[in-house]
Amino acid sequence: MEEVNTKKKQKLDNLYNKYKPHEKFLIAKQARKTIRYIERNTMSFPNTYKVLKTRIIESSYSILENIYRANIFQEVDHKKEVVVNIQMLNFYLEEALRKDLISNKKFESYSNHLLELDLMVRSWFKYEKSI
Repeated sequence: MEEVNTKKKQKLDNLYNKYKPHEKFLIAKQARKTIRYIERNTMSFPNTYKVLKTRIIESSYSILENIYRANIFQEVDHKKEVVVNIQMLNFYLEEALRKDLISNKKFESYSNHLLELDLMVRSWFKYEKSI
């Protein structure tokens, strides 16, 4: 019985290692960093802007999800979705700035994170096209 459990555990470990996100995947690492930064700084949004806060957080998670999809499936549609998600997140952050939910300094910081991520993603796609 113990031998069967050991084999199952080993099989699960092998599957996990095969499909686990690559920690050295710099674009995904930058996206996770951006998500954490955004979540930490949107906690203070008032409840009247709950929808905007939710959209901001969902968009940031969608960026990471589509980065993984683009990496795994190598489809152009997923790559385009990453860029669309970045643009939408930027729009939601502009709305938060317009409604005085974030300061100009915070907006600049968010924009710098997104710009860096956007440049990394576009470089990645350009590199893959050249191969």
